[in-house]
Amino acid sequence: MEHRCIRGLDNHFPRVGRAHTRQSKSCHRIHRVSPYRDPLAKRSAFVWRLERVRLQPAGSRFLYSFRIAVAGVGQSLLDLVECRDIPARRPRLLSSGIYPGIKSRYHGIIYLLLVPLVLGNLDTGQANPTVIGLVLLAVAAVPAERWSVATLCVAAATYLKIYPLAVGLILFLMAPRRFGWRLFLALVLLGILPFLFQHWSYVSQQYHEWISTRSTDDRRLYPIKDVPLDLWFLLVRLGHLPIPGFVYSAFQMLSGGAIALFCLVGVWKAWPKERLLAGILALVCIWMTLCGPATELQTYILLAPAVVLTLIDVLPSSRPLWLRTGLVVVCLLMVLAVARTSLLPSQKGLWILTIQPVAAILFLVCCLVLFLRNSGWKPQVNFR
Repeated sequence: MEHRCIRGLDNHFPRVGRAHTRQSKSCHRIHRVSPYRDPLAKRSAFVWRLERVRLQPAGSRFLYSFRIAVAGVGQSLLDLVECRDIPARRPRLLSSGIYPGIKSRYHGIIYLLLVPLVLGNLDTGQANPTVIGLVLLAVAAVPAERWSVATLCVAAATYLKIYPLAVGLILFLMAPRRFGWRLFLALVLLGILPFLFQHWSYVSQQYHEWISTRSTDDRRLYPIKDVPLDLWFLLVRLGHLPIPGFVYSAFQMLSGGAIALFCLVGVWKAWPKERLLAGILALVCIWMTLCGPATELQTYILLAPAVVLTLIDVLPSSRPLWLRTGLVVVCLLMVLAVARTSLLPSQKGLWILTIQPVAAILFLVCCLVLFLRNSGWKPQVNFR
């Protein structure tokens, strides 16, 4: 029975079957529960196959540690880790002083606003809550100059999803001598880590497959039901603008360069940490969703903490009323998008899929006004 299940997995999920047959005999007990008799096990195997194609081998090894448990239990453990990831990082970020306007009496409101935005990632086994949790922890470590913690968090998030590397590159501009070599060393060590769990030829093959699949996977050509919900979706798929692919790719790089310029100007002019780091967190999260390589419905959880924290930080202040109203509208739009997937999952018209990209654009406008204006900010010493 065990071997028939392995062959069945290999036929229907080739990557899953090969990965499991290379493990020790003690790991084969998962195949005693046929995925075709247990819907939860079938879903777990399917999620594992998708994640393994998209993730680097180091990230795949992390997720696989949850898949070798009894069918259903491993997925439940992963969901439990992810659902507490963002709340666990929130106290560290607030205690760092990046959001001085958030008092302790407002912490419960932050939880209440984050919960509906996180729930959509739990039933799909997404790694996004873990990714944004690591990003929050990395940013929170910067004011205390705990560069080793920041580098480990950025490197771990990068091996789960490639685009959090943008956070590391921006932080590198703040402290190149103290952060740069640590980030390079952490990336190298985590890249070598999978070789400790498998034969070197198998790991090398996985790295080669990951690079080849990622380099040839142009999601802008996907059918409309699977197309990324980003700026390309708004401009080309919805707006029908004749924008060539290489022009949009150039815009993605230029927009990332604009965030780097924001960081350099902030360091040069000695902006306070709450202005510089909060701006970096917000702008990088906007970039990862609007201009990132693979923005799905669940990917917008990367934007949720920045939206909620900025809203609660600005709302009690004396900022312009239209700015505070705009941030409230952004939060409501994101909640509406999550509610649509739960209450009206069959409604997938183009106009309703634009809710999250439009919310990200509105949040970008609010952030540009908030962080580029000099009024209300006090100078602070530079990072080195």
